[in-house]
Amino acid sequence: MSAIAETISPASGHAAKRNRRALINSIAALSGRIAQIGVSLITVPLTIHYLGKERFGLWMTISSVLAIAAFADFGIGNGILNSVSDAYGKDDRNTIRQVVSSGLAVLIAIGGILLALFFVIYPLISWPDLFRVVTPLARSESGPAITIFAICFVLNIPLGAIQRVQMGLQESYLTNIWQLFGAGVSLAGVVFGIRMHVGLPLLLTAIAGAPVLAAVGNAAQFFWLKERDLRPQWRMVSYGHVRRIATLGGLFFVLQGVVAIAFSADSFIVARSLGAVTVPDYAIPQRMFSLISILVVMMVSPLWPAYGEAISRGDGRWVRRTLIRSLLLVFSGTCIASGTLFLLSRRLIFWWVGPHITPPILLLLGLAVWTVLDCCGSTLAMFMNGASIMRFQIVVASLFGIACVTTKLVLVRRFGIAAVPWCTVGTYTIFCVIPYTVYVTLFFRRSRLEAQTTAALIR
Repeated sequence: MSAIAETISPASGHAAKRNRRALINSIAALSGRIAQIGVSLITVPLTIHYLGKERFGLWMTISSVLAIAAFADFGIGNGILNSVSDAYGKDDRNTIRQVVSSGLAVLIAIGGILLALFFVIYPLISWPDLFRVVTPLARSESGPAITIFAICFVLNIPLGAIQRVQMGLQESYLTNIWQLFGAGVSLAGVVFGIRMHVGLPLLLTAIAGAPVLAAVGNAAQFFWLKERDLRPQWRMVSYGHVRRIATLGGLFFVLQGVVAIAFSADSFIVARSLGAVTVPDYAIPQRMFSLISILVVMMVSPLWPAYGEAISRGDGRWVRRTLIRSLLLVFSGTCIASGTLFLLSRRLIFWWVGPHITPPILLLLGLAVWTVLDCCGSTLAMFMNGASIMRFQIVVASLFGIACVTTKLVLVRRFGIAAVPWCTVGTYTIFCVIPYTVYVTLFFRRSRLEAQTTAALIR
């Protein structure tokens, strides 16, 4: 954590403030995520033994489908984040309130439309056949389970705006405190549900409903106790801000869509190609390695709004130095963490869930390699998102997403689940690593020349 703080140079009062907030937010984010990981480590072995392999696979598949739908706010949340960080860099609180009010109004409308659409299409789809479950109990629970998850997901769309506002103000530690509360409620609900022998839908209510409860508490505390002058009001909704947020959000939406399909469709592809019963063999080790990526994202995510605010203030030197140092730190740290986890993975999986899951060694190695690439890519994405470099990301991610999903659909049937991470590694290296390296190098070279030209003109 101190290493992240060192990446932020206190060259000015604003840089020093950025330093403190990034450190606090990183600590809080890491603590909140560790709590969520702890809940997952406890609930996964409990639920896989309680539900059985097929019903557990159903749960994992539903979760992956909703992960793909994580961009269902059409990027508005990220548009709010960038708009707030830009206004914060200009010390314009009235604009921040207009952005909050306008963005929240759009997200409420989006949530209502999506929920209505879900209930329209719900009776038209055979959910058991979609998830390829065969036992009577799993087939009877598939519809209610997806309904509960969909409702909780839609509620989180407008509530997620609060988190984006806090991120834009570099106060995301408030969100993480409430996430700690939600994690505790989720764990208590799962343990109680298992003791009461409830079905999968009620277990999912505890898991998906707890974050909703935490988000409601966060919103109430933030707008009614801490930042009353930013409290959203209908009269503060501005068409101009709605249009700006929607434009920026639309770019984020496209980017999120192609990235989510490429990164989050794995369990669904495995289920459709090999059957839902095979999903745990991939999902369990994938979830284990994803813990590293999750922790890294939590540590570097405070840099996103910090980049936006620094760029708004013209502090390019801080931006360049922070990006280089954070990439070096993440690369070295994840190489060590992924290599260690790879060596211990089979033993940890046996200890975690028992002898039911026996992943092939090539799958584990592929997940370890992909984790390093994923963490470095996430670190670079914090800069590109904060700088609103969206169109280039969309082009690159679209090419990557098409190539990644296509290769998985072809090779998973032929080589099994071990092909999934290697497809991601190969296509990501070709379509993302190389283009991003060239683009960022040229970006900073051009920025440095522009800064030198401006300084010469001033003199």
